[in-house]
Amino acid sequence: MATTTQLHLPPGFRFHPTDEELVIHYLCRKCASQHIAVPIIAEIDLYKYDPWDLPGMALYGEKEWYFFTPRDRKYPNGSRPNRSAGTGYWKATGADKPVGKPKPVGIKKALVFYAGKAPKGEKTNWIMHEYRLADVDRSVRKKNSLRLDDWVLCRIYNKKGAIEKQQLPPPSGVRKIECSEMEDEKPEILPPDPPYTAATVADCLYFEASDSVPRLHTTDSSCSEQVVSAEFASEVHSEPKRGSNNNNEFAYNYVDATLGNNQMSPLQDIFMYLSKSFCN
Repeated sequence: MATTTQLHLPPGFRFHPTDEELVIHYLCRKCASQHIAVPIIAEIDLYKYDPWDLPGMALYGEKEWYFFTPRDRKYPNGSRPNRSAGTGYWKATGADKPVGKPKPVGIKKALVFYAGKAPKGEKTNWIMHEYRLADVDRSVRKKNSLRLDDWVLCRIYNKKGAIEKQQLPPPSGVRKIECSEMEDEKPEILPPDPPYTAATVADCLYFEASDSVPRLHTTDSSCSEQVVSAEFASEVHSEPKRGSNNNNEFAYNYVDATLGNNQMSPLQDIFMYLSKSFCN
């Protein structure tokens, strides 16, 4: 757990040590159990937490945070560290960098945090620089001991400069729906299938005073009007033929739909209007 030591720092203090300063003045003294003048680096078991939970445990830091942490072995007799942490794992990237000249006193390793289970975790923007001492005997010193290092020094930061929490990827078989897929598609308006009857034609066509071509009634939510094409109008105007082979199949003849006293039906008046508008 992080210590609750109150830091008394002068105004304008900034903690931006170099790699060599971190190893020589902090990590070496910590591993040798020597006194550190200002206990500015917290001691925690870093691999028990997600990186976005670590800033609140640090003693100091605004965009990067420092910790002393122990390292455990991944296998009882091996020298590989256990990189699982919180709900994910840390994955090494790039080559190790020696720290100190002319003889290296430490090794710097860069790691990236992946949310989820290895090896199919989701890469995040959380980065860790891990500093460990060079030329240290990491053999198994105690029987049944998984401790690899008593202390390493870690610097944690986010590439975006923010404390962002990474959401776990959805379970397998569940696809994330994008907002663009949720937009309503406009229905396609199609003319009724033949044979056409007086009821279907009257329901589809209507006139306005300024229209030279009839329009279709649609149920589109956008209330947009669609003009009847010339091809569809000519099909409506054409006269259906009577079937000669089967007397039971009778197609409706619009010419017979007349009223008494030589008056034409309103439907015939529509058809005559259509033929005149297309001839013009």
